[in-house]
Amino acid sequence: MLSIAFLAGLVIFCLSSIYFYFIGRNKQGLNSAFLVSFVTVISYILMWQGNLTTTSADGEPIYWTRWLFYGLSCTLLMLEISKVKRIAGGERISLLYLTAIVMGAGFLAARDTTAVRWAHFAISSVAYVLLVLKVLSVKDGSWTHSYLYFGWTVFPIVFFFAPTGLGLIDAGLANLLYLLLDLYTKIVFNIHLSRKG
Repeated sequence: MLSIAFLAGLVIFCLSSIYFYFIGRNKQGLNSAFLVSFVTVISYILMWQGNLTTTSADGEPIYWTRWLFYGLSCTLLMLEISKVKRIAGGERISLLYLTAIVMGAGFLAARDTTAVRWAHFAISSVAYVLLVLKVLSVKDGSWTHSYLYFGWTVFPIVFFFAPTGLGLIDAGLANLLYLLLDLYTKIVFNIHLSRKG
């Protein structure tokens, strides 16, 4: 099941990379939709290969490289969210570094199989709450609020119940859920963004 989910993610994000490249090539500025999809392709290749993993206490594989690539892709996504919400200057920078802290601490929590992972998870969670509060404090009626609620907020919940946390769901189900979340937060979001823009 794991290899199928990773292969599916690889194919889907290859296609979305091509799509976002072509729809964004005539626009001015950074084509972040393409970059997010392309970075995700690399992430799925590494997970599909399965070389860079650790093993949970229950013997389940933990694909910790996912969080390294989230550090880049989610920071790009947060850049786009800040543009939609017209957050600029120091506030935008604080959103970007909070996103990097969330993902960096998430990487450390995923990589560590000792009790210390909970300290990393707590740091990531606190940074995430601060991030969400900053985004939601800008009342602009944009669609990004529901995107955060139904997309980003589910990631730490899966992390908590997956082999990276309590181990109540296995690696196969966890990675299938991550794939569905990736599709929503990276492809659906960017398609919606391109239609609004």
